Amino acid sequence: MTAETGRAPIYEVRDLVKVYGRGHPQPVTAVDGVSLDLWPGERLGVVGESGSGKSTLIRMMAALSRPTSGEIRFFGESIVGRHERELAVLRRGVQLVFQDPRSSLDPRMRVADIISEPLRSRIWRDAERPDPHQRVAELLVQVGLPPDAASRYPHQFSGGQRQRIAIARALAPRPKVLIADEAVSALDVSVRAQVLNLITDLVARHGLSLVFVSHDLAVVRHLCDTMLVMQHGRVVEAGNSAEIYADPQHPYTQQLLASVPRLRRTS
Repeated sequence: MTAETGRAPIYEVRDLVKVYGRGHPQPVTAVDGVSLDLWPGERLGVVGESGSGKSTLIRMMAALSRPTSGEIRFFGESIVGRHERELAVLRRGVQLVFQDPRSSLDPRMRVADIISEPLRSRIWRDAERPDPHQRVAELLVQVGLPPDAASRYPHQFSGGQRQRIAIARALAPRPKVLIADEAVSALDVSVRAQVLNLITDLVARHGLSLVFVSHDLAVVRHLCDTMLVMQHGRVVEAGNSAEIYADPQHPYTQQLLASVPRLRRTS
């Protein structure tokens, strides 16, 4: 979010707009003029209620959806309007972890095949492709799963364990950016903190930049250095997470913060 001396941002997003239903009587503007920079090692939280444009924004950043207008640069190169064969650097450099691991993991595949799937992509040159067996073994250790998990299927694991598998798959191609879309909201409360701590540790260990999408300001404050608050497709507040959490300036941010559950002390 802020310039860092001697380094260029990984992502440069400028005046991004996404309109659904253009030409219809009532088109919907999901993202409306969003701009941001993502710096190496930055942990950026994107906050807002359902329908605020969070997921649409990250889908465009990952080139899974094309913007109506605006510019997205990844390591200085525009990714807007590029053919899939021209996006090899982006596909290797950016990986996503989705909300529900039950729907994001193929139930017919063993865990070893799920984690190593990104390594079989055409984006790799043969000389650069990591050894899949070695990489799977490394990642199972890093996400806290036993070695025999490699031969099992997703349905044989709990929700938290399945999300660990999804995180391992995202880390397999050694990305520069990890994008997590509501990555803990589908998990039991008892395991959310474990997965959040795992993401924090892995981001630090691998030197990743993180984009973490959530409706929960408390989670973003715990995980992210910087925060971007979205309402109706627009950024209404952005800056240091701790400062925004302590002194929110926009009424919508204040509303989100007021909705965070708190324990009331009793005498």
